[in-house]
Amino acid sequence: VPVGPGHNGCYGSGLKQEVAAALRALRDNLLAEQKQLEENQAGCSCVVQWKHLESWELQGRSMQQLSSLRALLQQEVHALSSELVAHLLVRDQLRTKQDAMLLDVGDLT
Repeated sequence: VPVGPGHNGCYGSGLKQEVAAALRALRDNLLAEQKQLEENQAGCSCVVQWKHLESWELQGRSMQQLSSLRALLQQEVHALSSELVAHLLVRDQLRTKQDAMLLDVGDLT
């Protein structure tokens, strides 16, 4: 049953409570998803802590060691790029979900 303006042009307090509850639920959902995302990020990061190498350290290494180091760095770049894409996709999904929820709340008001 649609709720129209009351006798003084204001919507009933029931609608205000429903909108407030919807906004609280939206906030709680987004906070829970953000917390879960942060926990996942902390557990799945494959970043290796690299030691800074000076040029003299690199010059003292063989070509095979340098090639191996380059391959490891390329793998790390690829892994980080893939992780970034995954996080960006999740971010976009969350923004889309947030926009949909805000539209739903807007429809209630």
